[in-house]
Amino acid sequence: MKGDKKTMNPFLRLLIKFDDFLAKGEAAVLIALVSVMTVIVFLQVVYRYLLTQPLVWSEELARYLFVWLSLLGAALALQKRGHFGFEILYQKFSSPKRQLLGFLIHLLIGLLLVILLSQGITLVEKTAQQESPAMGIAMGWAYACIPVAAALMLFHLIIIFFKDGLKEQTTEPQSAQCDAAATKKH
Repeated sequence: MKGDKKTMNPFLRLLIKFDDFLAKGEAAVLIALVSVMTVIVFLQVVYRYLLTQPLVWSEELARYLFVWLSLLGAALALQKRGHFGFEILYQKFSSPKRQLLGFLIHLLIGLLLVILLSQGITLVEKTAQQESPAMGIAMGWAYACIPVAAALMLFHLIIIFFKDGLKEQTTEPQSAQCDAAATKKH
């Protein structure tokens, strides 16, 4: 893919750079979330067992941070193509069928993400006035991770579509050239 960047559309090149930048930002946020969660849970243990004065808000905050961590981690995993798949089944298909299967899988994921985005926005709107029991923050902040992560995953998925399409365009002529060279030798 690196060699293809010279012949790539400048707008697509910019989108891919932005996708990489976004992934680095997501990774930084994930590191921060894990760090904050670790400190909060440690403080909860210290306050509960050593000082016998438990922090009433720490468990709730740790729970909300964990949900944010999970969904943002899923977005980063999609960008890195780190989600698990059924490789054994996938490898049984020929190359054109694998490309079609990959396209269909990504299309279904995209449909699910559009639904998550839409319903997540609705959920945030409905819960914006509700307060969390221990911290008293708007529950919309806790549920905002759903549309935020869905939007990030949709963006990453669009870039994957572009990259896969670019890969198909660059590999087809090469394979046709190899086939032509192979027939000349025989």
